[in-house]
Order: sequence, then C-alpha cells, then structure tokens
Amino acid sequence: MNALEYEQAEIDRMNNWPVTKKIAALSASRSRVLDKAAAANRKPTAEEAGIIAELDVQINDFRMELPANSPLSRPGAHLTGGSRAISGGNTGGFESVGEIMQALYRRSKGEGMDPRLEALQVRAGINETTPSQGGFAVPEQLIYKAFTEDLQDTVLLQLCDKVTMTSDKLGVPIFGDDSHATSAPFGITWDQIPESGTFGDFQSVPFKKLQLHAYKSGALFSASNEWLSDADPAMRARLENIFQASLRWYVESKLWNGTGAGVALGALNGDGALEIPKETGQTADTLMTENIVKMWARLRPGSHSRAIWAANPTTFPMLATLSIAIGTGGSVVSLLQPSGIAGAPATSILGRPLHLSEHVPALGNAGDICLLDPLLCVLGDRRQITVDASPHIRFQYDETAFRVQARFDGQPALSSTLQPANGDSCAWLVKVAAR
Repeated sequence: MNALEYEQAEIDRMNNWPVTKKIAALSASRSRVLDKAAAANRKPTAEEAGIIAELDVQINDFRMELPANSPLSRPGAHLTGGSRAISGGNTGGFESVGEIMQALYRRSKGEGMDPRLEALQVRAGINETTPSQGGFAVPEQLIYKAFTEDLQDTVLLQLCDKVTMTSDKLGVPIFGDDSHATSAPFGITWDQIPESGTFGDFQSVPFKKLQLHAYKSGALFSASNEWLSDADPAMRARLENIFQASLRWYVESKLWNGTGAGVALGALNGDGALEIPKETGQTADTLMTENIVKMWARLRPGSHSRAIWAANPTTFPMLATLSIAIGTGGSVVSLLQPSGIAGAPATSILGRPLHLSEHVPALGNAGDICLLDPLLCVLGDRRQITVDASPHIRFQYDETAFRVQARFDGQPALSSTLQPANGDSCAWLVKVAAR
C-alpha cells in the first residue's frame, strides 16, 4: 500500500467516529500530504492536489454539523498559511495560554491532538522552504489579555497608543508640527482678512506616515514535564503568568530601548527626544531639583496633563530628598508628593505620577529619569503569536521545549523636537544628560 492509498484507507475507516475526531484526523491526513511535498521542496502533484481538495470538502462538510459557536466550525479553518488566531471574544475553547501549552505537551508526547488545537494550527506555506516556521496561533482574545491585564510591571506598554496591525506593514498618518517660530501649528497660518481681500496663498499641511513593520521576535524555552502533566488549574495559571510576564517584559524593553534596526525604535533613542544639560558643577550620579523643574519646562505644550515621570529605582533615594523652597521664610516642600490619581503610582512629581522602571538607565546615565507623554509612543501589535512544542530537544532532562513567535513594532509618533513661537525647544520626551 503506497502513501496515497494509506491516506484514503484512513478516510474510509472513520465513519463511526465523533465529528470532532473526524475533523482532526482528516486535517492530519491533509497535513501529511502537504508535508510530503514541502519536504521535497515542491508543490503538490496533481494526484496529491486531488486528495487535498477531497479532504477539504469532507472537513467543511463535517464542520457544518458542529454548533455555530464551536471553535472548529469555521469553514476553511484547517487551511494552511497565515494566522488563524480566533478573533473577538472567542478563545478557541481554551481558558488560558497555559492550557494551550499543556495541550501541546500532550500532543508532543503522542497522546493525540486536542480538537481545539486543530483550529489554531498554522503551517508554513507550500512555497516556503522552512515548514518548521508553523505552529499554533494563540487566540486573539488571549493575546489581548497579555497586553491589557495586570500591566503593573510595565509603563509604556500600559499607557502607549496601541494600534492593531492587520498586515505586516501599516502606515499611520502623522501630521508634522516641529516649528511655531516660523509657522503656526501644522503649517496652517491664520490672518486678518479685510473685506473684499484675498486669503493669500494655499498652505500645505505637513503630512507624514509613521511606517510600522511587524518585526518577528521569538523565544525558545523549556518546562518540566512534571509541571506540564499537572492538570491543576493553578498550574495552568502559573504557566500563563510566566508566558505573559516574559512577553510584556520584552515588549516594554523594546519600547524604551529598541534601536530601530529590524526592531522597534525605543522612546529613549528616537530623534524626537530632548536631552537637557546637567547643572554647572553638578556632582556625578546625582539629581537636583533644578534638573526636574527644567525638564518640566521643556515638555511639549499640550502634553503636561497626560505626562508621566519614569525613573530607574536607583534614583528614588535621591528623589526622596529633593525639595522646593516656598516663599522667603526658608520653608520647603518635598518634590515627591502623594499622587492622588486613581490607579496611578503612590507618588508624584509636580502633580504627575512617578513610575519606577528597570528599563530606563541607572542613576547618573542620560534617561535615568524622564518626563514624557506616553500617548505619543505608538505600539503596532500584529496580534499574531504562534507556539509549538517538542519533546526531543530536552529529552534527557525530562522537559518539553516550546518555541514562541510574536510580531510587533513600536516607535515615537514624533521624530523631531518643537521650536515654539517663544522660548526654548521642547519635546514629547525630556531627559537629563549624563552626570
């Protein structure tokens, strides 16, 4: 019996199976035919294409028998190539990423394919040379949770402007506004016009596109099989917390420090950030009240009501000792004050919340404390995360290896500082030079 005859025999003996099992088996048969062609780096033969077409018809027929809300009921959900992340509020039948990881563990151990996984399967396209680039798409609702829930360990990820990318490239319209000294905001100058007078020359609005690219990032890690075999919901929650925390930490680090070369452009590295000089005679590794006040004065107009302070924890002992003199009687008030803002950190500076972050440089380095408008930092989220598992790489340690891929981009909305009509230049992010 050749391979194609074997596939047909598999189809013929499934008449009495449950619908979900039939769908899973047919999809596996379809994948084997495609894998054979991909391994030979070719397209399917005419005979193979015929079997694939027949399998597609049978799979979609079986899907029609499922309830409308079933994660397997979407026609064409088994087709290869592209993302199959379930959209909207549907989680593909999984309660968490931890549950998906456990299902992948059982599959890698030869315990069969969870029918819910089948709907999430993403395989490399037939014209690609690396079939291993596939995996299982994490449902979109679970990705949304990772980027919106329990974000206390992040600053920019929590507060930035998030844009959903529906393709690998996205142009976000941005209106240039970098000088009020020679022009009005956005290049539109108003003037008094006498009766019967003309409106003057046409003015062009400086329009730019913020180009976002869904750069691929990934991680390879392993987990104990003892953990993975534990069906306790608490263990699944633990796996999900680990997954989400590592992803958030990585995205946050790129939003602050990305170089822009094949990765996000970090807030501290963009051309739109402004670095003010240290004070004359200022001691190394110190902060002064003058630094803080001058940062506030150089923030872009209109951003103060949305602004936040972000500082490395090493700056806090010094920030806690800074004060501002009140009147002429020698009274002082601490620079740090209770924030009084619901959901914000406990402390504030000049009425705006202070966030402590390990992602900004330590005390004494440029950017150890910065003042910024977080809504002028843009995160482009492709909402496309795939995960797969292998029992072989860490076999001798009784561990299962996981490979995770994600796609996102980020960069400041403004690429230049602003020269106001009067006064010094200002920016969406202000930091103090190294001391």
